[in-house]
Amino acid sequence: MRPGRPDLRAADSAADRADLPPRDARDDLGDRLGRLPPGHPSSPYETDGTPRDPFPRLRESDADDESQAAEPADRVPSLDDAEWHEHVAEVRNGLAEAAADGRATNWQHTVDPDRQEWSRDRNRIQGALVADLYERARDVPCEGHAIIAGGLGGAGKSTVLSSHAGIDLSQYLTINPDGIKEEMARRGLIPYVEGLSPMEASELVHEESSFIAKRLALRATADQKNVIWDITMSSLDSTERRVDNLRSAGYSVDGIFVDIPVETSVRRAESRHRDGHEEYRSGIGLGGRYVPPEVIRAQADDDWGSKNRRTFEAVRHRFDQWSRYDNSVDGRPPVLADASQPDENREERA
Repeated sequence: MRPGRPDLRAADSAADRADLPPRDARDDLGDRLGRLPPGHPSSPYETDGTPRDPFPRLRESDADDESQAAEPADRVPSLDDAEWHEHVAEVRNGLAEAAADGRATNWQHTVDPDRQEWSRDRNRIQGALVADLYERARDVPCEGHAIIAGGLGGAGKSTVLSSHAGIDLSQYLTINPDGIKEEMARRGLIPYVEGLSPMEASELVHEESSFIAKRLALRATADQKNVIWDITMSSLDSTERRVDNLRSAGYSVDGIFVDIPVETSVRRAESRHRDGHEEYRSGIGLGGRYVPPEVIRAQADDDWGSKNRRTFEAVRHRFDQWSRYDNSVDGRPPVLADASQPDENREERA
């Protein structure tokens, strides 16, 4: 029987109960990581010795291409379409077999029947990772400001936040489970699947990366550190719970939604996956993350275009301020489609 995913609401409770690991455990892992040569996939430092960004911007649109590093002279020939489709089939089969074998980390490293309680060793590793990410955000102010940024994969949330919504990202700790997957890949925490890059196998840490994100958020909100939750808003319950938790912690909460059609998300997801895989074949990066098209298409909504947009429309009155951008056209800058008026939600929030 193929293992299923645990209830994320239960994961919320588990995250609330999680304590940071003992200092000696974090120091031990930090010492081991620090001894790795700079530039090593598991090292927290770049080749020039500078700390790695815990949440590197993923390519979210064709406009991000210019920020990519120049291709090396020895880049291997790209896969043709037939070879690419053959590789995608290999990824799907590899992930299905790994899941059926119970190789997802929430099955390998939990100790209770409900797959909610992590083993002591894994808990220490997670705690060390959270401590490192939090330390990298030490200069982010603790002013109690939060932004919940939503949209389908490939919508371009990072681009909108930094270049169009006037958000200084250095003033926020960005919490993004997909970014945590990349950090886990760097540290060798994603199970190996033959023929797949680390990020192609990152579905196997889906539950764990979400758990770590919540654990990082708990530490940040305890200090009222400014945070950005980068999410899809696919679930109304989860989004409302996130707003409630931030309000309970004394935060002001703004909302930003970046709207694109479902089929645009499908196309951009495939493009990011393919581009990332080609770079990986040439020795660059950790590969591209694979998102099955049927998973994205399941978010379609007859009235709003996507369930994600439906969620945003249902919760936008709960934000102090909100804005919605349209980033559906490749090669065209995102367009501000709608925004709240000053204090229009005051009575509803009260």
